[in-house]
Amino acid sequence: MGGTAYSQINKALSCFDTYVAFRHGVLTATAYQKWIEREGQIWLSNTLTEDQINLSARFPGDNEDFVRRALSQCRALDIIPDDKYHEGSAQQFLANITSWNHKDRVTHIFPEEALLMFALVQNTRPRRAAYMGSYYGYWAIAAKMANPDLEMTLLDIDGSAMELAQENFERLGLAHSMSFTVDDAEKVAPTLENVDLLVLGATGPKSDVQEDYRDKAIYYPHLKAGLEILNPGGLIVVHSVILSNFTGGFFWEEKQNNYRKQYRKFLGLLNEYCVSIVLDSTEGTLVARKRAA
Repeated sequence: MGGTAYSQINKALSCFDTYVAFRHGVLTATAYQKWIEREGQIWLSNTLTEDQINLSARFPGDNEDFVRRALSQCRALDIIPDDKYHEGSAQQFLANITSWNHKDRVTHIFPEEALLMFALVQNTRPRRAAYMGSYYGYWAIAAKMANPDLEMTLLDIDGSAMELAQENFERLGLAHSMSFTVDDAEKVAPTLENVDLLVLGATGPKSDVQEDYRDKAIYYPHLKAGLEILNPGGLIVVHSVILSNFTGGFFWEEKQNNYRKQYRKFLGLLNEYCVSIVLDSTEGTLVARKRAA
């Protein structure tokens, strides 16, 4: 069954008092993570993977508060011009996104991450965006709803996922100024120009490919191609960048070490050309601005 990973995780765990206490702020993330480690078999009885149940410990207590703090952190580094966005329109966006048709697909874009994308685009008003590894467009619709005039190119090698993305954009009346491109994102990127927003979200194969294209290491060649078309001052937003272990869990310590190995080249290139920050959303969101030449 398709949908958001968040809804599936929340539904499976809502019957547990410990989870409810955590979501209401009675338990800290650290205390809740310890409960997960004590009750390690819980995901087997609730159709959750080990990854999903540990992700629940990273859920923010308040999505709007997370976005406010995230924008303030980005502003402090001059990644964005100010920390303002219209919270009322953001709430309308969240209401509209519930009609998104997932079919049999599952997205790991979590509510605060969708809201953050909406706020960043509303704040910076980019003119052209490229999504490298767009999947079926769930994160991209947040940008388009924040700025309906945004010219956007979605890039993904999964043809059926792109078809689903196009169906959703058309049903919502937001398919204008859109390109739904089924192809290798790294190959197509050089054909684009004057991009103001670059979004990275692809996942490479786990094996049988060069190391630079394996799993999340694929961000390095994608960033390399994307920087060529991104305007100075342009924004970069990257999903699944978990570089902190604020819950203190053993699971995240191991994951974090793995991520650091995969992101070594990516982060080196990013730091050479951009100023950036990693925000502690559920799956980790990196936001960066390309420095002026």
